[in-house]
Amino acid sequence: MSSLAMELTQLCMLTTPSCSLLLILKIGMKPYIVLRNASRMLNAGQWKLVLNDAKTELVHFTSLFSTSSLPPPRITIGDSEIVASSSARNLGVKVDHHLSMSDHISSVCQSALAALRRIGQIRPFLNSATCARLVHALVTSRLDSCNSILFGLPLQEINRLQRVQNTVARLVARISRHEHITPVLKTLHLLPIHERTIYKLLLLTYKAVHGMSPVYIAENILLYKPSYNTRSSSKLLLDYTRKSSTKYYGDRAFATAAPTLWNNLPFTVRASPTVTVFKTRLKTHLFSVKYLQV
Repeated sequence: MSSLAMELTQLCMLTTPSCSLLLILKIGMKPYIVLRNASRMLNAGQWKLVLNDAKTELVHFTSLFSTSSLPPPRITIGDSEIVASSSARNLGVKVDHHLSMSDHISSVCQSALAALRRIGQIRPFLNSATCARLVHALVTSRLDSCNSILFGLPLQEINRLQRVQNTVARLVARISRHEHITPVLKTLHLLPIHERTIYKLLLLTYKAVHGMSPVYIAENILLYKPSYNTRSSSKLLLDYTRKSSTKYYGDRAFATAAPTLWNNLPFTVRASPTVTVFKTRLKTHLFSVKYLQV
């Protein structure tokens, strides 16, 4: 999603629990015209999609810094008129119309804290190993789900998730909220939230480099191949020719973030022979970089 937002300022997404339709609006195109044409095609069955009128949501994506004051677009599906909403859920991610991911983070924090409260009620009857397994299954898995899309967000948003992880560490280690949390995270060998998003993004990059990812991910990166042999020719670097024009959206795009993070990795990590080895080396690298600076 962010790679599209880097190039375009307006997107429209129709989503239901079973399918999603993404409409790209080029600069100068009017949303209501595109949606009117899409509505005619859907009602005529030209795209062979059947959307549930009652469950269809429409989101009109625009830049956070846009000064446009156009009324919210709407579309007619069957007998229902769908008005654009501020956010919609797609593949478990709550996407808002500015791609700030604030609604998604709020949803994750709410569900994770609810699970933590339930675990806290039975914590006196659990040993540390059992508690760690419970929080990994019910809480950490929520923090890690689709977290690569959180890369590049403002620290105020990342810190909301970090506070949840800090609560996880305190619950497992049974320490008070007034004690310093960094030594506890280090002891439990937990990467902070920011490093976890980098970890997931680099794992996707490794799979894309080695042909193990879907085409829509792999086509966003390109191996660096100089016109003549140099010492960097065999270092598995990525070509960084696609510069972003905006920091808030462009630097978050996979096509921009992946080469930047990948090229900054040590060669021993980039040259890992298998995914398992790469995961181990990458986590060790991120862990050492984070906690050796503390």
